[in-house]
Amino acid sequence: ITINAGVNDAVSLRGLSIEGGGVGQTGILFNTGASLTVENCVIRHVTLDGIDFNPNASSSLSVSNSLVADNGNNGITVEPSGSGTVTAVFNRVQSNNNSNDGIIVDGEISTGTVKATVYDSVAAGNAGVGFYAITASGHAPTTLMLFHSVAANNVYGLFSFGLGATLRVANSMVTGNTNGWLTGGGGAGLSYGNDALDGKSKHTEAPPRVSVT
Repeated sequence: ITINAGVNDAVSLRGLSIEGGGVGQTGILFNTGASLTVENCVIRHVTLDGIDFNPNASSSLSVSNSLVADNGNNGITVEPSGSGTVTAVFNRVQSNNNSNDGIIVDGEISTGTVKATVYDSVAAGNAGVGFYAITASGHAPTTLMLFHSVAANNVYGLFSFGLGATLRVANSMVTGNTNGWLTGGGGAGLSYGNDALDGKSKHTEAPPRVSVT
């Protein structure tokens, strides 16, 4: 499904099963539009990403009650361009057993702002990062807030990379990953102090606490 909608158009997809069969390339590709809502969907066995959200202007993404699994690259990629503000919310989403990352929020080619929130969700068994916030110096400040969620049995559980990338975590579990919670390139990882981190062979030092005022 490829979406090239008008600047004021709100697109909603509900109750779909997208089966790539190892042939289809991308499950849902969003290029333009005011917003995309994905509810009660299953996306599996595509050769690239399950969902690619790539707006070139301000836009919003909402994914709920959905499974994105067994795909050839990332489960879900949020990677806008342009200078707009892009937001994404994931609620009761499972991104599992993908050949690269589970959910990646990427501000590297945008000069705007990227903000994502994940709650009651799981990224498990991915060959890359479970939950990943990344940007580059001079590009979009990128924030990923993870609440009441699980990163399990990935190569990397949580990763924040690049100056301007911030990953905040509250009441969540990071377990069974080859590498637990990592930061690099100036990225920031912050915990509210009520997370469970265990069952990994490697882990950076305990992330700093978020200052709440």
